[in-house]
Amino acid sequence: MRTMTMPAWFWSLAMVAAWPGGLVAAERPNILWISAEDLSAGTLGCYGGPARTPRLDALAAGGLRFDAAFSAAPVCAPSRSGIITGVMPTSLGSLPMRCRATPPPHVAGLPALLRAGGYYCTNNSKTDYNFAKSFEAGWDESGNKAHWRGRPDRAQPFFCVFNLGVTHESGLFGDRPEKVRAALPAERRADPARVVVPAYYPDTPVIRQALAHRLDLAAALDDDVARILDQLSADGLADSTIVVFWGDHGEGIPHGKRFLTEHGLRVPLVVHVPPRFAAAARLAGGGAAAGTTEHLVSLLDLGPTMLDLAGAPIPPWMEGRSFLGSHASRRESVVGVADRMDAAPGFGRTVRDARFRYVRNFMPWLDGDDLPDYAAGVPITGELRRVRAAGGLPPGGEWFARKSRPAEELYDVVADPDQLRNLAASPAHRADLERLRKELLSWMRSTRDTGILAEPLLRREAREAGSEWAVFHPGGDRDAAAAARYDAILAAAWDAAEQPPLDALAARLTSADAAVRFWAVRGVAWAARRTGDTTVATRLEPLLADPDPVVRVEAARWVASSGAAALPAALDCLAAGLDTPDADLRVMALVAVDQLGERGRPLWKAAVEVDAQQETYASRTIERLRARLAGAAALAP
Repeated sequence: MRTMTMPAWFWSLAMVAAWPGGLVAAERPNILWISAEDLSAGTLGCYGGPARTPRLDALAAGGLRFDAAFSAAPVCAPSRSGIITGVMPTSLGSLPMRCRATPPPHVAGLPALLRAGGYYCTNNSKTDYNFAKSFEAGWDESGNKAHWRGRPDRAQPFFCVFNLGVTHESGLFGDRPEKVRAALPAERRADPARVVVPAYYPDTPVIRQALAHRLDLAAALDDDVARILDQLSADGLADSTIVVFWGDHGEGIPHGKRFLTEHGLRVPLVVHVPPRFAAAARLAGGGAAAGTTEHLVSLLDLGPTMLDLAGAPIPPWMEGRSFLGSHASRRESVVGVADRMDAAPGFGRTVRDARFRYVRNFMPWLDGDDLPDYAAGVPITGELRRVRAAGGLPPGGEWFARKSRPAEELYDVVADPDQLRNLAASPAHRADLERLRKELLSWMRSTRDTGILAEPLLRREAREAGSEWAVFHPGGDRDAAAAARYDAILAAAWDAAEQPPLDALAARLTSADAAVRFWAVRGVAWAARRTGDTTVATRLEPLLADPDPVVRVEAARWVASSGAAALPAALDCLAAGLDTPDADLRVMALVAVDQLGERGRPLWKAAVEVDAQQETYASRTIERLRARLAGAAALAP
């Protein structure tokens, strides 16, 4: 994405001027998107899966099924921020779940661009873009009644989106799955006894029942899709509408949603193009939009592809690319990204080519069970925790059993789609590892992935720069300095997960850049924990008085977790973080107190009084601490 200074409306006007035939082009396709939440590709019948989905199967049989389509992120809001803009959430600072990033002025939503060319654009009804309220996607109508039938001129082309939520992970909560199951004909209900349990789960009745319920949700989804397609046919629009069915990320169960796995990132993508538009809708290399294809696709590419199919120019700031149309091109790889999931911290990146998936864990100290509170509503989560506690996880369950994770992972996803065998240490695959590692580093540097900044630092600097994107893209004479700074922070983040000498990591603790010091704190603490070095508190204690409060809070978290004599000073530092006017820093301190468990007890009362500014994930953390307080009070003599 090149640096742009023109506002979004400039591109809208430019598009109108460049549109073939202007606003009265003879024939442009209608575009219908049907999106499903929390749905992995392998679930559907058309992908060889066990779900009974006849209408989706028929759509795929008459169209083009993409067998290597991937979401940019394995959770909804960041994935959707990339879909609506065509820009990676790491570029826009919209990757952490439930954040409120501010897109730069030159970035516009896809519907705004299509509206500029005369399209009527409706959304029914999910937005969830992880952007500040000032961001306007550009819909003519967005709500649970939005429909192509609302356009004032029936001759006007439309871009219409239906977001179907029946497969969302919440469909597995409480009595919801049984209600869905009861509404299905008996022959379409999944039998738990016949479910194939993947190797990464224990084979227990709870797991089988939950997997069967997932298939029931997919069957119900098929009925919802059928209703929309029937309406399209009833209105006589089937032969003038390109239909695109896609899932926003993988299944809403552990190992799927929120995980940088095939299960979490590989999604269904089916495109049905009416014959009248077939000549214009071709794959790179001239392949027709029919049958199946192994072309790699990112959901980031949906926007550019729709513009291409509508005959509109693709703005140069879009990082996605067209996969069907006159500007279609082939990808050699797809990047996937994950950061904080609700309160659960995280920072991982992955590159997937035609055969291998490389994963970089920037926080290898994280436990295998790093699921957020919300995921506890899924029965599989509780069952995994029960079996783990009993020591009964199968060999394929290592991903959940581990107390930490390797800095690098490499999987042959053709031979091992469940990602059971990490090949990162295999001499036979060293060249593949190094190639994909280099590709990830190059991508992070070229896009200036904002995830390397601690979230409170990123938001603070974004307020000064005008947007998260502008932090590392200041333009003009300052751009070279920003690039150099980026490289220094990235090097510190990269090394924090590696195993260089402890003294080499500690040398960065005195850097002039708070972002570098932040990662140095993490690197030193992780190296000390990994090697059994007992000097971590001594090395980090001076950082409790760091000039930057973000560094102070991070240092306090590690010092307090070491149980050292410096615990009181670390708790004082966290208490100051809980009382700061900076909302992002308050939440960071709140999560640190929660993760300290009993060591954080002196701060529980202060923590539950934190103003989380209606952040859902922070509110759940506060409720858990409040329950701990109540339990402690009940046990007091």
